[in-house]
Amino acid sequence: MVSKKIKKALEIIYSKLKNKNIKWVLAGSLSLALQGVKIRPKDIDILTDKKGALLINKILKEYEVRPVRFQRSEFFESYFGEFRINDVKVEVMGNLREKVGDKWVSLSKRLKTPNFVKVGKIQLPVSSLIDQLKSYERGSRKKDKIKAKKIREFFIDKIVKK
Repeated sequence: MVSKKIKKALEIIYSKLKNKNIKWVLAGSLSLALQGVKIRPKDIDILTDKKGALLINKILKEYEVRPVRFQRSEFFESYFGEFRINDVKVEVMGNLREKVGDKWVSLSKRLKTPNFVKVGKIQLPVSSLIDQLKSYERGSRKKDKIKAKKIREFFIDKIVKK
């Protein structure tokens, strides 16, 4: 359920980031879709560390909409930047942390234990479904609850089909 436009943008990102010694993973709905969850992604979310976010900003400068800088919202904080590649929104989040109760929880573990999926001829790092499920279940936004439900349905379908 990943559009050709997004796949083309992924190829561009991969070609620019490969061999750059940047730790990164795809996250969000695109990561879910690439791993088999029935969801239609509209954008590309990239998780990295602070160094990676700043470096990606330089590498993707020609596509920059908003430069990487520290931002905090009610739910998240990160070194955040926005890009537009092949008419697809790309969000880069370095040192992403999410608010859980009154504490900020780092999502950097995802960079250490990525899964990989093949898209065309390239292998892309993705955040594990379990890690994303935990985050979405902690979230209070309606869209988080919908994504958590879709991940659970994916796991149930997988078990039933065995």
